[in-house]
Amino acid sequence: MSRHRNIRTRTFSEEYDDYDYDQYGRSVEEDLCISPGTANMYLYENNMNTFPESLDQPSETDDLTSTKLNSCIQFIRDAIGDSKSEEEILFALKQTKCDPESAIDFLLSNQREKKEKQQKSEIIVTDSPKLIKKQTTVNSESNKKAENVETAKRIVPTKMMLQTPEKSSVPPSPISAKIIRQNIKQKSIEEIGKIYHTKRIDGKKMLLNLVIAGHVDAGKSTIMGHLLALLGNVSKKHMHKNETEAKKLGKASFMYAWVLDETDEERNRGITIDVGHHCFETSKRIVNILDAPGHRDFIPNMIMGTTKADVAMLVIDATNGEFESGFEAGGQTQEHILLLRSFGITQVAIVINKMDNVDFDQTRYKQIVDKIRKFLKQVGFKDQSVEYIPCSGMTGDNLIELSKNPNFNWYNGPTVIDIIDNFTCSPRLVDKPFRMSISDLFKGQTSGIYLSGKIDYGYVEANQKLLILPNNEYCTVKNITIDNENQLEAFAGDVVSLNITQVDGLEISIGNLLCDILSPCTMATKFEARIVTFGTIGMPLINGSSVIIYSVCLNEVVTLTKLCAQLDKNKNEVIKRNPRLLGKNQAAIVEITSQKPICIETFDNSKEYGRFVIRSEHFTMGTGIVTKILKTN
Repeated sequence: MSRHRNIRTRTFSEEYDDYDYDQYGRSVEEDLCISPGTANMYLYENNMNTFPESLDQPSETDDLTSTKLNSCIQFIRDAIGDSKSEEEILFALKQTKCDPESAIDFLLSNQREKKEKQQKSEIIVTDSPKLIKKQTTVNSESNKKAENVETAKRIVPTKMMLQTPEKSSVPPSPISAKIIRQNIKQKSIEEIGKIYHTKRIDGKKMLLNLVIAGHVDAGKSTIMGHLLALLGNVSKKHMHKNETEAKKLGKASFMYAWVLDETDEERNRGITIDVGHHCFETSKRIVNILDAPGHRDFIPNMIMGTTKADVAMLVIDATNGEFESGFEAGGQTQEHILLLRSFGITQVAIVINKMDNVDFDQTRYKQIVDKIRKFLKQVGFKDQSVEYIPCSGMTGDNLIELSKNPNFNWYNGPTVIDIIDNFTCSPRLVDKPFRMSISDLFKGQTSGIYLSGKIDYGYVEANQKLLILPNNEYCTVKNITIDNENQLEAFAGDVVSLNITQVDGLEISIGNLLCDILSPCTMATKFEARIVTFGTIGMPLINGSSVIIYSVCLNEVVTLTKLCAQLDKNKNEVIKRNPRLLGKNQAAIVEITSQKPICIETFDNSKEYGRFVIRSEHFTMGTGIVTKILKTN
């Protein structure tokens, strides 16, 4: 009971002497007023209609990669300038599901609503440095504001009041993607032509893209590696290293081939896998070598190298039995010839290699030439566009000088280097809209993504904006590299690497197209084509057949949805309507459908993007050209 008595008689107010109840529910500002200067620093007017309720940036953008978000912000900045804060841009992107074009319309529509609600005096700048007042409403408030303007005119310096139209941050009208494309400034065709003549023609050597084709183990890499060594493009130290390493592996004959075959897999297997690139100069030309693989498994890589080439060199093994195995059914020599012709190569040098294995026998050389010449005529090559050269890539006979071997004195024609100099360079179509099919892509050491390929049409320069199809993404060219050297511009025919920004590389793939924004390439899902089947076709083509088409750097699975008509190969006349199937060596009009949109054009508008090759599994089945676009994306 004593405890209860102590509690009842306890004075609780003594326990709370340190608490001041009067301070609860009151702020310091009620006792001490904030100064006007402090209020101006931290208080500002804002329109709550456009101000987001909360901007928790990490939570709102968890589903977006930072790279894609930054590219969208940069795209909007390029369009509307700095008139909007980053928070407002992020809010607009959230409302439009990260669509930059819709976000621009969203921001500008809010801007117009804000201006309509604000009925204030507008200040117009005329040619003379005078401020002219234009009343939008007539009321007492506007008169007071007019007086404030006159007062500010006397206090504020004139430079602070004048606002030039060039620096106006608010565009006069909504900006969409179409308007952005219209505002892109590009050089005229005449200006591009003058730059091209100055940089590439006037007193300069012409560029020649040369693809090296042929059956596996024919000696393609050995010929070009030895040729580069004889021309001084490979250092003695590098050749000594290749020779030492090749001997250790018991492959001494591969010392020259390793100049182009640099990867460990290629050296261990003794075959070329990827297209090797190397550039050298002759007395007349700048030659870009495209060393294509000869193995059947890497025909797609050979096709990619062929689409970049202007001319071709077909290497044939003269060894007894080797030519027959490569040329007869199952070999790659005939298939490579068909592919060269299908992709528009008209100038070919037939190099009969390994003549030292047959003691430079002239009879063997003529036997091979007769068989090759007959087949070349059948596929459409003209005699005046084909040259034949016997040589030995290992010993160097007839590469840059005629052989001094007495068994080889029967040949006194041009050497390999002479044939290269005598090739005619293809005309460069710099006056057409820019087109470049992506053959390779990789991430740079510092920043950005590098896209490699051959420029088929047009002209590109640093800081130029391009369009990536079929992704429909915009990018900016930050840097241009040709043969490991930085350039300010590049033209049609150049094999380049473009360092691009403002885009993430996750959705870019080999076969995508870089093109001009104002004149993009056609994206089709259905088109009509005239095709010709080869004798290597295994099973006949029928309605619904699934095949792979190769065009430039593109390879896509498509379906032959309809066999419209069978044609006469020579007269191009219709033989049969709606045939049931297509067999060997037949021509037809067909309709082709793809599940994804592909960048393709009619052959009349673009020869490079209007022709293709049909393959299935490991066989080339035929070739074709696009005659009509039936359905676009």
